[in-house]
Amino acid sequence: MLAFMKVLQPKTVEEAYELATKNKTAPMLAGGCWLRLGRRTWPAVIDMASLDLRYVREADNEFAIGAMATQGDVERFEPLQQFCGGAVVKGVKEILGIQFRNTATMGGSVASKFGFSDIIPALLAVHADIVTFKGGRMSIQDYMKYRERDILVEIRIPKVEVPVAVEALRISRGDFPVLTGAIRRDDKGVELYIGTRPGVPQLAEKASALLSEKGLAAAKEAGQLASEELVYQSNSHASKEYRMEMVKAMVQRLAKEVAQ
Repeated sequence: MLAFMKVLQPKTVEEAYELATKNKTAPMLAGGCWLRLGRRTWPAVIDMASLDLRYVREADNEFAIGAMATQGDVERFEPLQQFCGGAVVKGVKEILGIQFRNTATMGGSVASKFGFSDIIPALLAVHADIVTFKGGRMSIQDYMKYRERDILVEIRIPKVEVPVAVEALRISRGDFPVLTGAIRRDDKGVELYIGTRPGVPQLAEKASALLSEKGLAAAKEAGQLASEELVYQSNSHASKEYRMEMVKAMVQRLAKEVAQ
């Protein structure tokens, strides 16, 4: 249950940043889906609803997704349904249920940097950028290491059509994923990202280099490398050993899909 003593309601992004700076323990309240799962009573929360950041737009060279756009907004945005094989839409459409996706925001989902995120691997594979109020525009890879208290304003996706495949392994539909992955192939080579280890999505550098050098036919060998080079752990959803075995098969499926 989400419980708090005071709601701060900024009208501009600048005001939201000032409040976040002064109230360092106050969480940003976007969709609030994950905050509702906690039992903590917050002294204050910063309500982002009035910042006019709910939009999904297409420009000549990129897509722009406002931080308050919901997962459902992205799922229904037709240009993204075709872009890079629908990778970004595939990254959201299996998350829990429709009601959840119509509430959970893209900004909240990315800013939380959850290891179990379905969305982040897809955004990594399409080379998305993140725009924050203080830090400006940066790659999502840099954002995953960004530790400043800041306001995520927008997600921007360059309109570069390349083969991309994404996957989230679940025990049953509606569960949290126990392993996530995404693969990208372009003229520079292949990039393979694995998440829910249960750590945050990470580039499997050795496996990516192997696929870039030998081609997607080396997927079985790359899967073995991916199981060895990244750190896997056990939690309540899956064991370390299970994840290490499943990533081998996942890499082969991703390589097969992106080859098609």
